[in-house]
Amino acid sequence: MPGPDDKIYTRRKASDTVRVAITLPGRDMREGPVKFSGTITGDMMERMRPDDNQVAATSARLSELGFEVTSAGQFSISARCSRRVYEQLFGTKLTRHRLPFNEGERRQANAFYFPEKDAPWNPRDEFAGMIDDAYIQWPHIYMNTLFPGPTTAMPPTVGYHHLRVPGDVTMLLSADRVHRSGITGRGVKVAMIDSGFVMDHAYFTARGYQTQTVLAPGATDTGLDGNGHGTAESANLLAMAPDVEFIGVKLDNESFPANGATILEGLQTAMQHNPQVISVSLGYDMCPSNIFGDRTSNMHLTALPNSLKALEAEIRAIAASGTIVVFSAGNGHVAFPGMMPEVIAAGGVFVEQDGTMRASDYASAFSSKIYPGRDVPDACGLVGMASNGAHYIMLPLQPNCEIDRQNGDSTARDDGWAVISGTSAAAPQLAGAIALMLERNPGLSAADIKAVFDQTSRDVTIGNANPASNENNGGIIAGPGRDGATGPGLVDVMAAVALV
Repeated sequence: MPGPDDKIYTRRKASDTVRVAITLPGRDMREGPVKFSGTITGDMMERMRPDDNQVAATSARLSELGFEVTSAGQFSISARCSRRVYEQLFGTKLTRHRLPFNEGERRQANAFYFPEKDAPWNPRDEFAGMIDDAYIQWPHIYMNTLFPGPTTAMPPTVGYHHLRVPGDVTMLLSADRVHRSGITGRGVKVAMIDSGFVMDHAYFTARGYQTQTVLAPGATDTGLDGNGHGTAESANLLAMAPDVEFIGVKLDNESFPANGATILEGLQTAMQHNPQVISVSLGYDMCPSNIFGDRTSNMHLTALPNSLKALEAEIRAIAASGTIVVFSAGNGHVAFPGMMPEVIAAGGVFVEQDGTMRASDYASAFSSKIYPGRDVPDACGLVGMASNGAHYIMLPLQPNCEIDRQNGDSTARDDGWAVISGTSAAAPQLAGAIALMLERNPGLSAADIKAVFDQTSRDVTIGNANPASNENNGGIIAGPGRDGATGPGLVDVMAAVALV
């Protein structure tokens, strides 16, 4: 039984909350995915997998010690506690950090507590056998541009080249031809993890999509999306696959964004619904200048920070279970988890008004240093150009939300529409394309889908992608055949579905 002073401190202010990912030692090993220093193979993952009783017992003990256990996956437990609880249980000192951010990153929730570089680390003795490690989770990035009221089903008019959903997007990716053949994603369950989903917007209700919104731990208000990112990007996915069973996993907390859910908690929540596809237009930047403001170096990391290894382990387990996971490649970010070999990374192609295709210089392209031999992207969706702030696709969102107010796209600040893009748009486009492929052939693996994209995507031979670091100062140039800028090119859904 715990002693009278075991529960150190349970009350906490919203601004004092620490979000923690706790990995566990495996049932056959003393080390888990954080402390293990070697290459983790599929067999090693199985040996590291904790059993259900171990997860339950650890969760109970953490609750006794002052944690709020929010969700659990196959390799990790997500929890929250006060700064004081974390400092006392792990013998360390936390200070408040604020991540620098580029366009598309969180404006309200980018402050968090984290130990200083030389802070002490003296966990309680009982943790030695109970957990593998515990790491505070960084704020994530929405990979889109970021410069309640009535809505309309029809978008406003703006005086420059842009695309509309669903028609322009489905035409350019040839999904409309697949729809006419009767393949619309019916019977395929797709989860999308994002800021929130306002599905009573007139655009969505006019089309009768089958959707539901669930809250990840810490998120609030299923009917609101104060940021607007998730609502907008869901329109890309539903344009591509209008009859999927859509599950929106909301991450944001409307009253205090910093207390919203982490990507890890979002994935753990999504897997409770057994999706066949998960789409995530978020991530973390593995370029030190963007992570910690070190402007002396713009070279990306060669090893994954321990604080993200719980997320890495869960994604590997999800992919191994057969669920297809799609992540954005980034907009100038060296994006994780988009760089993981197990996921499908979405890059960007810009199609001009005359039909000319070029690599988007707003979309990231890079070779990972963390996963040698891994080139990003795997295939491309539609993304605008940096020269006009990636204003490219007219998308519905909550009126007067953050993007609606700040986007600077010539639409009204409170009309519930915005012209945006980024690889945030490309990821759900690819996820929708994959849903169509799975309706045709439910047995497809991620490797199968990558191979199909390699064989059927439309080759992009001009333009250059965002270099994502100073290692490619001139950008990564597109050329005939597979290239580093666009991978195999812009997805051709009609050709892909025909091949499967």
